[in-house]
Amino acid sequence: MTGALLVAAAAAWAVAAGLGLGATRRAVLWASAMVSGAGGLAALLGGVRLALEGHSTAVVLAGASVVGRLELRATPLAAAFIVLLGLVTLALGLYAPRYHHPATGTALYLFVYNVAAIASLAILVAGDVTTFLVAWESMTLASAILVLRHHQDEGVMRGTLLFLALGETGFAMVVAAFVIMATQAHSLDFATVAARASTVPLGWRSAAFVLALVGFGFKAGLVPLHIWLPAAHPVAPADGSAFLSGLVVKLGVYGIVLFAFELLGHGPPWWGLLTMGVGALSAIVGILYAIMERDLKRFLAYSTVENVGIIMTAVGAGMTFESYGLSTLGTFLLLVALYHAVNHGTYKTLLFLQAGVIEHGAGTRDLDRLGGLVRRMPATTVINLVGTLGIAALPPLNGFVSEWLVFEGLFQGFRLPDRLPAVLVVLAAATLGLTAGIAVMAFARAFGIGFLGMARSPEAASATEVAQPIAGPGVLAAACVALGVGAPAVLVALARVGRAVTGTDIARVLLQPNLTIIPAHTDFSAFSPTYLAVFLVAVAAVPVAIYVAGRPRGPTSSVPVWDGGIVKYRARMQHTGTTYANPMRVTFDRFYRPAVHVDLASEDPAGRSGPVHYRVRVQPLFEDYLYRPLLRLVRAVARLLQPIQSGDVNLYLLYILVAVVVVYFVAAQ
Repeated sequence: MTGALLVAAAAAWAVAAGLGLGATRRAVLWASAMVSGAGGLAALLGGVRLALEGHSTAVVLAGASVVGRLELRATPLAAAFIVLLGLVTLALGLYAPRYHHPATGTALYLFVYNVAAIASLAILVAGDVTTFLVAWESMTLASAILVLRHHQDEGVMRGTLLFLALGETGFAMVVAAFVIMATQAHSLDFATVAARASTVPLGWRSAAFVLALVGFGFKAGLVPLHIWLPAAHPVAPADGSAFLSGLVVKLGVYGIVLFAFELLGHGPPWWGLLTMGVGALSAIVGILYAIMERDLKRFLAYSTVENVGIIMTAVGAGMTFESYGLSTLGTFLLLVALYHAVNHGTYKTLLFLQAGVIEHGAGTRDLDRLGGLVRRMPATTVINLVGTLGIAALPPLNGFVSEWLVFEGLFQGFRLPDRLPAVLVVLAAATLGLTAGIAVMAFARAFGIGFLGMARSPEAASATEVAQPIAGPGVLAAACVALGVGAPAVLVALARVGRAVTGTDIARVLLQPNLTIIPAHTDFSAFSPTYLAVFLVAVAAVPVAIYVAGRPRGPTSSVPVWDGGIVKYRARMQHTGTTYANPMRVTFDRFYRPAVHVDLASEDPAGRSGPVHYRVRVQPLFEDYLYRPLLRLVRAVARLLQPIQSGDVNLYLLYILVAVVVVYFVAAQ
């Protein structure tokens, strides 16, 4: 049944891709989007069933003249990512008809998007190295075309180039990691490689792990490999950005987890500590950059870096516990990382789709030009609030539950027998604590500046949500609530995934009959997100009931309120996103190295000063001190090699001959 659902999903996306080519007509556009959404629903159900079954499902496609015999294998480890793929594509299918307009560019975009969905599913069900790599490269190229949708706009080519350049660099490292394991295990089949991993020397396995961590880290957006996210996300269409952030970066996470927990076998503690350290660094750097951004989509892109950092911190800590034989805690942190990956994909997809609604309705993504949208776009405000509460990890929504469980796992670092790893795990928890506090401030800034107060521009004052796409984000908002309130049920399924991956069944020590979650050890802590949600709803109902019971029944009149003597309060008197984040800029001044510009207009004849424009630019540290020197080095090497590019065909044939001879002698040794 699971295999049939996944095949049905791929078939639906193939049909939707074909229909997408005819999306120059609105009816065909709607048909393509609905069929694509149906494929997402099939993948969602297939992923849920795969997790509940807790064992692999093989699908063999035989008799095809091109691929011959192709064996696909859906493993429990991929179940959470298949669920996320289904949820994202379902929401995007409901979103697309109202966001896109029939046009030639739209037709190509919908075709490529559905191809990317098929390639993503192929990555998650690949049973061998060749299938995985072909699917990975197909997904990368299709995603790059999504970014190119509005190629004439400023910044699109740069964002696409960064995405491709860094993605291909990472792909080369991924290929090297697979080559090492395939040659050492003498097989391209994932199951065979995993079974023979213990016979591979530790040095080779460590080399493969580092290559996989860095290679997949490019796609996941780990610091300092993250610079494509703030460049590509803002220039892609809203649903393209949602697909990149909600799913594509999670495929990078999947690749790292695939190597760490399945293909390489148990490794030394430093594997996990390295992963955890990179994750914690990504989390704090991502949120520090996010809080300084005015562009809503760049803000969300940096927030993705932060959340991927949280996921990888949990993965790394789980690897560390596993390496010391604490499999219960290792399994717990693995399933919590998977849980947070699904949660982040859900609310980040929602927020990127809502960024598109805001840009269409208000004509801008600049936070300092928004404001007062709660009155102009009420449904959008409610949906955005759900996503904001989820990503800010506030109870009782899904982000709070998964982040709380990450903390509860990390705080048990004292159970490690060695002091240094124990201290490092607790330090990672402290780093995530700081990250979580800044994240609350960052999203209070984004929601408050954008939706509350007065409109800061004519565009915001005339914003409208008429004919804006609401259904897709609405489904994701409902999923955020369900994933939080229903966390015990989600963890039951993920416990089966953990048992299949690590061989440790933690369901009995993780969950209690009264919907209480106990993180791996009954003597540490426990809480119930379901009861917490019920309690918070009951508490919130009290002031509502008091208001309803005590509101005046007779005629009322409105009178001015005390305004501190201000003659007229104007929109420009409000806090902007820049002023809201200024305390963070001052506190982390050495990190930001801000360039502050104050432009004074010339004095007018009456002696009054003209307008003052205050601009702050945060220095891109990684671009300035890492990538630009590397680019200069590459250019210098290219200039040295330029003479061999003579244009003489005979010389090129000589190069080929020399290369063949060298390979022959090396292989003969």
